[in-house]
Amino acid sequence: MSKPRRPRAVTTESGSTTGRRRPVWTCPKCGARLISKNLWHSCGTFTIEDLFTGARPGVVELARAFVGLLQSLGDVQVLSQKTRLVCVARVRFAGLYPRKTGFRAAFALRRWLRHPRIVKTADYGPRWRGHFVDIRSERDLDDELRAWLQESHDTVGIQDDIV
Repeated sequence: MSKPRRPRAVTTESGSTTGRRRPVWTCPKCGARLISKNLWHSCGTFTIEDLFTGARPGVVELARAFVGLLQSLGDVQVLSQKTRLVCVARVRFAGLYPRKTGFRAAFALRRWLRHPRIVKTADYGPRWRGHFVDIRSERDLDDELRAWLQESHDTVGIQDDIV
C-alpha cells in the first residue's frame, strides 16, 4: 500500500499559489531558517565585520543600521554569510552585498519596480523580481527604501501567495 501524498502547491491563472505551507525547518548547525529540511545553504558562522574587512570606516555601522531596518519589518532572521548578508522571513527576501564604500542592498518583489535608485534588476521566475540599490550613507536608508523592503517582506518573504 502506498503512502498518501501531501497536497502540493498549484499556481493559478493569476500567478498565486494554493496549497499547504510547509513548516519552516531550522538548521541544527547554524540556525538558518529554511523552507525544507536539509536545503543547501551557506552553513557557517560569519559576522558582519567579516563581510566588510577592508571597507572604509563607517561602512560596518551603516550595514548595522540596515540590519536594524530589516529587523523592524517583522519576524525576520538576518544571517551573515561568507560573501553576503541575507534576510529571511519564511524564505529569503532581502539582503546586501558588501562593497568597500558601502553595500548593494537587494530585495525581491512580485512586480517590477522602475525607479532611478534601482541600479540593477534580475528576473528570478514568474513570481520573483530582484531589485538592487546602492547604499553609501545613512540618507540612503530612508522611508522609500523601507517601504520597498516592507513590501518584499509582506509578499515574497512570508509567501503571501501560499494559503
